[in-house]
Amino acid sequence: MKELIEGTLPSPEQIILTSHLDQCTSCRQALDGLAADERWSAAARQLGQTEPCPEPALQELINDVKSEIVSESHGEPVNSISLDFLSPPEKSEHLGRLAHYEIIEVIGQGGMGVVLKAIDAKLQRVVAIKVMAPQLATSASARKRFIREAQAAAAIRNEHVIDIHAVDEANGLPFLEMEYISGVSLQQRIDRTGPLQLKEILRIGMQTAAGLAAAHAQGLIHRDIKPANIMLENGVERVKVTDFGLARAVDDASVTESGVIAGTPQYMAPEQALGDAVDHRADLFSLGSVLYAMCTGRQPFRGSGTMAVLKRFCEETPRPIPDINPDIPDWLLEIVAKLHAKNPADRFQHAA
Repeated sequence: MKELIEGTLPSPEQIILTSHLDQCTSCRQALDGLAADERWSAAARQLGQTEPCPEPALQELINDVKSEIVSESHGEPVNSISLDFLSPPEKSEHLGRLAHYEIIEVIGQGGMGVVLKAIDAKLQRVVAIKVMAPQLATSASARKRFIREAQAAAAIRNEHVIDIHAVDEANGLPFLEMEYISGVSLQQRIDRTGPLQLKEILRIGMQTAAGLAAAHAQGLIHRDIKPANIMLENGVERVKVTDFGLARAVDDASVTESGVIAGTPQYMAPEQALGDAVDHRADLFSLGSVLYAMCTGRQPFRGSGTMAVLKRFCEETPRPIPDINPDIPDWLLEIVAKLHAKNPADRFQHAA
């Protein structure tokens, strides 16, 4: 797989591997594990130096694989997720049982595992359960990252950050019990409606900033702020920041050292993409990208592949918002532009 990514795999093997990956869901899911192992960061930094692949279809696949290395994947259809780790349910209408939780339905899937809607049989309340992907459970680094998500989010007490109730293990798989949010992600809202109304942009932006400010006050950097990690709760005008799987303490050596790349390319800060030292201001750049997406209905930086995206936002500015949505006021344009400053010192210095 490493040879495929680096473009050094001989052509006959390329064709065989390409065909297999196109048809094998489990192997494609296994690629999610690359995001959990930071040893691949060095390889990710070299991806842009490989020669273009002569086969267009294979090059497209390689671009997909590159994306898996740099960020968590959310591309697998929900109905492809294996739930073999569940015990038989007590009620026929449920999917199964995990410890004392009755599993109602699958909410979604990420690079680290699957999120399930469940009933806590002890407390008789609906919760969300994030179960670590079985193929990652044997990896010590992946387990560490999974537990870090619970510790990071649990340290933050704010109405705009998702609550973590417990961390446990069942059937050999670590899992988190979280509050269940009845609603959709900001990404789903944008996909459905396109650009948002100004009032919604401001409400969501301000509440997201409040959640980030609470995290930063605890010395935590989220490192993966994007619309998919911002939940919009039904029935109330409340936003919740989720998925602290990449969160790190400011004084963590792996944050301040260079060469470590983690996050989602379309939303990460330039210094983050380059593997340079990052601080809380990287989250503010990502917040600017979220505001841009709400204003325009599209990502600020787009490209044919991961490296093209990284190159664009390290060297270029996004398409002007008024070209896409002329209704956005100048003062909001100035806020987005300041958040998008390439130099962290030129951005707003705090989320509050």
